[in-house]
Amino acid sequence: MRDYTYIEGYRFNIWNVYRSKRFDVDRLDINWADKDRPEFVRGLRIVDHNESETYLVHGDDADNLTYSMCFLHGENKDNRPDHFDNYLTLATSKKEYLVHKLFEEEKPTEEAVH
Repeated sequence: MRDYTYIEGYRFNIWNVYRSKRFDVDRLDINWADKDRPEFVRGLRIVDHNESETYLVHGDDADNLTYSMCFLHGENKDNRPDHFDNYLTLATSKKEYLVHKLFEEEKPTEEAVH
C-alpha cells in the first residue's frame, strides 16, 4: 500500500488511524510542496467505502473529529465498531464533527455512545 497521496499538487503522508468495513480515517501531513502554502497542510481524510466518497477535514473540524473519536473510544465499553460508524455516517452527512453537538438535539450523548 502506498503511504502517500497527492492533493492539489502537494504530496501528503498517510497514517491510518481508524478502519472498519465501511470507513477509513487517515491522518494526512504535507511532506512535499513547491508552490505557495496551501490551505490544507495537515488534517484527516474520511473514506466512505459504501458511498465511494472522500471527505477532507482540517483545522477545528479535524480537532473535533479527533476528539470525538477519542471520546467515543473511551465511552464504548462494549467495544462495538458500529458506534464509530454511526458517528462517522452522521458527522459526514451533517458536516458537524463534534460528537456533543451532533447528538445534542436527537438524544443525550450518553445514549448515543452506549
